[in-house]
Amino acid sequence: MSPSFYKVLLDPSAPHLPLPPDFVSKHLENKRIPNGQILISANGGYSWRLKIKQIGDDYCFANGWNNVVKDVPLEFGDFLYFRLVNRSMFDMSIYGPDGCEMLLPPKIEHNGGIDEEVKSNDDCDEDEENDVDPFFTTFITKTHKKMLRLPPDFVELAKINDAMSTMTMKNLDGNEWLMGLRLDKGYNTKRYCLSSGWHNFRRVNELSEGDECVFKFIRSEGKLSLAKLTKKR
Repeated sequence: MSPSFYKVLLDPSAPHLPLPPDFVSKHLENKRIPNGQILISANGGYSWRLKIKQIGDDYCFANGWNNVVKDVPLEFGDFLYFRLVNRSMFDMSIYGPDGCEMLLPPKIEHNGGIDEEVKSNDDCDEDEENDVDPFFTTFITKTHKKMLRLPPDFVELAKINDAMSTMTMKNLDGNEWLMGLRLDKGYNTKRYCLSSGWHNFRRVNELSEGDECVFKFIRSEGKLSLAKLTKKR
């Protein structure tokens, strides 16, 4: 079982969050505290990069913890549960004062779901935009076990609609999997996700928690492709 700890948020305005001393002594001390950035992920595709820094007698999530509080947003009394995935990655679950887990709306990662060429060129017309294959980047977390949610901007650029019930996914070697495409009705706006077939794709291609994946829609083929995979350290 992965090491874990919880914290009750008492000061949302604080720029850092202290880690329990016993957790640090058991799982992070003796040169196991990362010198570089760590990753905290949460449901909905959220992820933040920050550092574990010693402040006074405590080791804390710092250098970016305020972004976590702002993006969710976290409030006084929220119950935060952290699970250590590996030496430099934590998975965070959030529970409100009512005891229920908070389900965060899916977040668009990195480039907002479009290639840098489109993002950086505000003057491109529709024909020029359609020549670019849309993509999105996500970190694999435990929420990706059974499905892969597609960011709304990516869905719009790829022209995914209700008439489509399946989608073909290619891996880095060009092998193909047929996946079910369904509408996630848990949100006020349309959220599409890949369901049946995704679990097998993830298993065969050994996608693990912490891996960074770039998925691109190949317009000329009408297929989704795993364009880049960066394995966790």
